[in-house]
Amino acid sequence: AAGELTTAPRVIWEGTGMAHPEGPHLYTRNGWWYLVIAEGGTDRGHCVTLARSRSVSGPFEAHPGNPILTHRSTSSPVQSTGHADLVEGPDGRWWAVYLATRPRGKFPRYHVNGRETFLAQVHWVNDWPVLDEDAVSVPDSDRHFVDRFDGDLLDRRWLSRNHSVGDVATPGPAGATLVASRGDRDRVSGALLAVRTTDLAWQAAARVGAGDVALSVRLDDRHWVGVERVGDRLRVRAVIGPLDQMLAERLSGPGLALALRAVPPGDEDGAAPDRIEAGFVDDSGFCAMATIDGRYFSTEVAGGFTGRVVALEALNGEAIVSAFELCPVPQVSDAVPRLRGTTAVVGP
Repeated sequence: AAGELTTAPRVIWEGTGMAHPEGPHLYTRNGWWYLVIAEGGTDRGHCVTLARSRSVSGPFEAHPGNPILTHRSTSSPVQSTGHADLVEGPDGRWWAVYLATRPRGKFPRYHVNGRETFLAQVHWVNDWPVLDEDAVSVPDSDRHFVDRFDGDLLDRRWLSRNHSVGDVATPGPAGATLVASRGDRDRVSGALLAVRTTDLAWQAAARVGAGDVALSVRLDDRHWVGVERVGDRLRVRAVIGPLDQMLAERLSGPGLALALRAVPPGDEDGAAPDRIEAGFVDDSGFCAMATIDGRYFSTEVAGGFTGRVVALEALNGEAIVSAFELCPVPQVSDAVPRLRGTTAVVGP
């Protein structure tokens, strides 16, 4: 009731001896207490370990098969597995949800979508949990997102940093009115309307109704690339640490939508996890004004844990975005969903 400890803290288990034991979770089942932790650090050595006791205060006995989950020193496309939670389903089956990453490219490899959530089934053997990663296949889902901002509320997929989305954008008949975020020469954003990228390849497009607008893919204010409409000009700008460079510029022209896409790297892209192309779409399809190595917008370069977002922001004052589209692109070509006029059309 007072929010104060009633006993002195004491150590009940120190893990298996690997680095950085952290994130403890406590469960009870069949008279046992189970203590689940992460060890090995958040990077490629990450793993899940477990101990059990008949008493919540210990002593705790380590699982004889520890770590009960890890992908370290394997060629699995999923790496850095850790921080598992155990849950019993309504049918009595048990599951584990855990965090992991999907690094790509060449050594040291780079991941761009942050720590993602994965699922494994839990089988109980002699009152020890055994994780089965191959017991379930998750069906594919429709991740194509089109927003014309014509409802009373913003879609739940939108997010913002240090603001509620309702303070950043207001939907209406003409589209979403964005509050001013920054000047067109500033680096640090004030009010972003953003959506997370979850696919390894994708295309995003935004049609500007009025004002100056930036469409960017970013990890933070020091690592982003975007296409900006300022006045009658379109320009591609990249910020990487202390570097800030205009990569391309041209006249905007009528009927253009700002566009970005992430595509698998080619042989010429070296160690890149992907390639970011920035430009616009018109009736003929996607046109890249500039291309940049995707590793500069990865966790390995920028740090952090949550991965990329695609963000809209108003420059030099309020602006209106009449439509936005984000679609997964398994094989990127010009025959992808794209914005035409003020209507989003799916198909070639």
